[in-house]
Amino acid sequence: MLSINHPDSQAVARMLLIGGSCATLLMACADMTPLTSAKSEQDACVTLNKVIGQAANDFRSLKGAATTDYDHTRWDVSPIIAGTDCDIVAWGGGRINYACTWNQGDEATAKADYAEGLGIIQRCLGPGWEATHPAGQTGKATLFAKPGDPTKLEVRYYKERDPSRNWQTSLTIGPAITRDAR
Repeated sequence: MLSINHPDSQAVARMLLIGGSCATLLMACADMTPLTSAKSEQDACVTLNKVIGQAANDFRSLKGAATTDYDHTRWDVSPIIAGTDCDIVAWGGGRINYACTWNQGDEATAKADYAEGLGIIQRCLGPGWEATHPAGQTGKATLFAKPGDPTKLEVRYYKERDPSRNWQTSLTIGPAITRDAR
């Protein structure tokens, strides 16, 4: 029988200690996954409500340096939902929207992103917002509005215009986008 002071016994004891520590660390990491997801959604809700609160002021406090393109001015801004690319866009006619897009790819990916983004937005909005589903040429859209409030939120997925084969998911906040927004 080996004594506790024997080198082989000490090596076995160290391995058990390390193995137990690793198992504890793995269990702790496994427990953290839902907290990370919850934290990300909580951050998304805080940012979403901040953006909605700034819509009536043309998102003034969210704007940084502007870039002027041929038909609009845009400002890069922080995303609401992780993995999205967002801008504040000033269109002709005085319309200004907070607009995000993500994951150009196939229809199945865009549809899955739409479902995930829609779920986050619905959980963040709270009471008073009514959802409708405006028709589009491709994909699906959900438009959220409050009676008497000009701010709208639209989550949608759609196929980009031909000849592109990409599908995209988007979130737009601000006044409704109409065909006469130039």
